[in-house]
Amino acid sequence: MASSIRIMSYPPPPASPPEPKSGRGRRTTIIVVAIVLAVVLLCCVGAAGVGFWLYQTISAATTPVRDAASAHLDALRAGDHAEAYQRLCAQQQALLTEAEFVDRESAGPQITEYDIVGTTVSSTNGQATGVVTVDITDDSGAERQEVITLVEENGQWRVC
Repeated sequence: MASSIRIMSYPPPPASPPEPKSGRGRRTTIIVVAIVLAVVLLCCVGAAGVGFWLYQTISAATTPVRDAASAHLDALRAGDHAEAYQRLCAQQQALLTEAEFVDRESAGPQITEYDIVGTTVSSTNGQATGVVTVDITDDSGAERQEVITLVEENGQWRVC
């Protein structure tokens, strides 16, 4: 008896129909993008706010020092050496009488222009100190840079 083996092949089952698009993946992507944009916007607004606050804080600390140095330099430029002397700290006034200060300032070149190019303020052991860097032009046309140190005495900044 001859046996015959028959191999039968069946066609593959039909593919299942595609799922209807519900938009769920697209909606999730939009929500994620919106959240990321909101976080970025909040970070930018926060950084701008912190930057503005920092600028205001630094400006509030340095403006009085800058103004005191400017008033001293304005008095020197105007030839009002007695007024400039009154803006010196107690330590400087103890080292130099007003007459000596006036003589010394009158003998040297006179300031014609100045430009404050830097101001810093610091506090060490409760003593506030300011440093003002100034570009000065005198009546001979010479230009120089000076560093003026100021200290806070009784609530007022004085050149020291």
